[in-house]
Amino acid sequence: MTGTTPLATTMTDHGDGSVTFVREFDAPREKVFAAYTDPDQIVRFFAPEGLSVPRESVTLEPRPGGRCELTMVMGDMRMPFNGVYLDVVEPEKLAFHVPGDAMRQELTFTDLGAGRTRLTLHQTDVPEQLRGEGAHLGFDSSWNQLAHHLAH
Repeated sequence: MTGTTPLATTMTDHGDGSVTFVREFDAPREKVFAAYTDPDQIVRFFAPEGLSVPRESVTLEPRPGGRCELTMVMGDMRMPFNGVYLDVVEPEKLAFHVPGDAMRQELTFTDLGAGRTRLTLHQTDVPEQLRGEGAHLGFDSSWNQLAHHLAH
C-alpha cells in the first residue's frame, strides 16, 4: 500500500531474499498466459508506465532453454532483460532466469473459474534493491496495463 490507496497487486517479502507478487485478472488463464508468450502482446504491458518495450527488442521462445529477451526503454535509458526459460507448462507456468544471475523467477497462472485467473510471480535470490516499494509499484503498474490489455 502506498499512502491511502491500496495497490491491486499484493507483494510479500519473505525475508529470505525471495518475493512474491499476486494479482487476480478478469480473463481466462489461457489468455493471460498467451499475453506473456506472444511478443506482440508483451510489449503492451511488460514495462511499468513511463517505459516502453520496442517490439524489435523482443524474442520469446517459450520452451526450456529458449530465450526470453526484451528491452525496457525510457528516453535514452535502456534496461535489457536477457533471460532463459527454465520450465514452461502451458497454460500453468513460466519459469526463467538470467544466466550468470542468481535470481530465479516463476510465474504461475491459476484458473479461478468463471473466466478469472490468479497470476503469481515468485522470485528467489532477489537483490535487496529489487525487493522494496519500487518493485511493488513497478509490478502493480505493469499489471494494471496487463489488466487493461486483457479487457480489450
